[in-house]
Amino acid sequence: MDKRHFHQLLTRYRSGECTDREARLVDQWFALIDGDGRGMSDRQSEETEAKLWQAIQQRTGQPVTSPAKGAKLHQDIKPLHLLRKWQSAAAAAVLVLALWGGYQWTQHGGGQADRQFAEAASGKLIIRTNDTPAPMWVLLPDGSRVSLQPQATIEYPADFQSDLREISLKGKAFFEVARDERKPFLVYTGEVTTKVLGTSFWVNRVEAGKGVEVSVVTGKVSVFQKDKEKEAASGDLAAGVILSRNQSVNYAADSKAFTTMLVKRPIVAEGYKNAFTFDDTRLDKVAETFGKAYGIDIVLTSDRLKNCLFTADINKQPMFTQLALIAASVNATYTIKGTKIYLSGKGCP
Repeated sequence: MDKRHFHQLLTRYRSGECTDREARLVDQWFALIDGDGRGMSDRQSEETEAKLWQAIQQRTGQPVTSPAKGAKLHQDIKPLHLLRKWQSAAAAAVLVLALWGGYQWTQHGGGQADRQFAEAASGKLIIRTNDTPAPMWVLLPDGSRVSLQPQATIEYPADFQSDLREISLKGKAFFEVARDERKPFLVYTGEVTTKVLGTSFWVNRVEAGKGVEVSVVTGKVSVFQKDKEKEAASGDLAAGVILSRNQSVNYAADSKAFTTMLVKRPIVAEGYKNAFTFDDTRLDKVAETFGKAYGIDIVLTSDRLKNCLFTADINKQPMFTQLALIAASVNATYTIKGTKIYLSGKGCP
């Protein structure tokens, strides 16, 4: 999209003639310069438009005039009722490049913007494949964002019009889901469905037929076998599991079994990044801090361990290094079973 198309979109925006989706896109653009495109004089409009155009070019590093090489928008649009049968997924965009890219798709990926909006009204699907060597951000109709990893493919409707937001995925993608309790967000990957209300997580559909991996960064998700959501919600571990932040699950297609575990690099919650300075702190209090900071249960296998004191500043260490230092200081060891950590030792008098 060149500057002429950019100007035409802003003109329709100010006159109230653009679609809801176009309006949301332009609102996000104006938010970048703390401005408002409505109710301006002609002179103010010209000045603001120039400022906005400059901001977009600065953020993207250069004017964007065509889609990124390798980013494909397939012409073979499929009916919405086939969505559940596809094994693809969602993705999204970030900052100006992402917002700009969203509009680029409507201009270059499938014809003019009107065509894609017509597809939304008729319940059509959009298919995107990342043929580049780097992650590709895609902006979904509800504002959710997903980083589509190389060689991954997603499929999603041009607009989420039902009471569900349904996505299909082949490959690996990171999702940042816009919260909407009225419209659960579903990701279909082979035999497994991941359901969320609003959170961020990884989904990786490994080689065809071998299984699915899901890792949660924030929030909570439900991962279950297709058509077994009720059984999973009632606690049937054979049907599915519920994951919280820093937890992950592997689903093996051959055995149809879910195996839960901790993520390889747990991330500390906001507000706890400098919470790991201890001065003669009882070990049960240290464990409590870890639980709040990482959302992970640390179980002391002996009451005598509670009496042990720990003194150190371990703020800059990754979680498993922190645990190793704590265990070594009280002659204890730790083991990981599922999504829990067990600290074992003789303890202190």
